[in-house]
Amino acid sequence: MKSKIFFSLALLLSFSFLSCSTTSFFKKQITINDILAAKDKIDNSKNPAEVLLLKKSLSEKLLIIQDITVKDIINSTNVYYDFCILADIQSAKGTIECYIYTKNTRRISLLKKGQSVITVKGEFQRYYSMLDNYYTKIEITNSEITINKE
Repeated sequence: MKSKIFFSLALLLSFSFLSCSTTSFFKKQITINDILAAKDKIDNSKNPAEVLLLKKSLSEKLLIIQDITVKDIINSTNVYYDFCILADIQSAKGTIECYIYTKNTRRISLLKKGQSVITVKGEFQRYYSMLDNYYTKIEITNSEITINKE
């Protein structure tokens, strides 16, 4: 009886561990162009319920951005992270400023401003606009950073 309980508990713990570590594996991947298309739909929608559903569907997807140059590394304003990586992406609509958050401080310590080229795979958090020269700004959290060039 005890062995059955122990086996059930071990099985439950292993499934919960797998679900936490492979969450990004099961998420649908999107690109920056998909984000911009969704932003256009959100900006043009007059229905707040539709806007909410569009934003929710974006946050459930994994954003992949390849070969972007690190513009700066700053202290984070997000309470869950220590540092933030800034990068710019050129798009047909204009320049997009990316705020990239990762918990991998060791990887961040290897980055060099204006020199390091990285690939980012993370969860799209939100986008926002300000009165500056950027088309929009996006936040990417729970990111995995791959250094392509130091």
